[in-house]
Amino acid sequence: MKILLLVSVILLLSGCSSVQRGADKAANKTDIVERSIDLGVGYLQQGDYGRARANLLKALELDSSSVRAHNTLAIVFQRESEFGLAESHFLKAIKFDGEFAAARNNYGAFLFSQKRTLDAIEQLQMAAENRFYNRRHQAFENLGVAFLEMGSIESARVAFERAISLNPNQSRALLELAVLEYDAQEYSRARTLYLHYIENSSQNPKSLYLCIGLFKRFSDGNRVASCRMMLKNVFPNSNEYQAL
Repeated sequence: MKILLLVSVILLLSGCSSVQRGADKAANKTDIVERSIDLGVGYLQQGDYGRARANLLKALELDSSSVRAHNTLAIVFQRESEFGLAESHFLKAIKFDGEFAAARNNYGAFLFSQKRTLDAIEQLQMAAENRFYNRRHQAFENLGVAFLEMGSIESARVAFERAISLNPNQSRALLELAVLEYDAQEYSRARTLYLHYIENSSQNPKSLYLCIGLFKRFSDGNRVASCRMMLKNVFPNSNEYQAL
């Protein structure tokens, strides 16, 4: 009986050791996958798409269902103008995790760049509806831009308002909403939004053009002249300057 008991204990311990080795191996694999993705993201940010792609493919060799790897690789292929490959990896990311809002937001932006605005809106709405998405404000901003493209002004306004409510410094949403308010002759609100915009963002042709028209309404000749001069000197080839 004692011998049997001893053998049973040995077998049990052997089993635990095997399970532990398996757990360690799985943890090591997960760690390698995550490190490879992080390297891929870093190279992507540096514009080194070849190394980014190599690291992301390495991650997918170890875990073919990695949502982060598929999403990031899709962005790499998009940057390289490999649009078919980009879309296939966006779709794989969404297939493996339909709640991964970052992939839907990025896929929506991709679809918008491909002039597939209705499809983009569908993806962006799903991203924006995810209350746990930490870049929900960006999804709403993207959604507003897509609605503008469709001529859905009120839907765009609502989306930009939501973006600003989630992140008061969401720059494009502030500027686009300022333009909408100016067009609606809500000049005081437009001025407030514009001034908030320039506190945290650089001027561009659209903001300068708005500045000129807006501050004419408030008889602020100095600001009008300043914005006009910047538009002329910095953006002389812009459509906005040509419109003057």
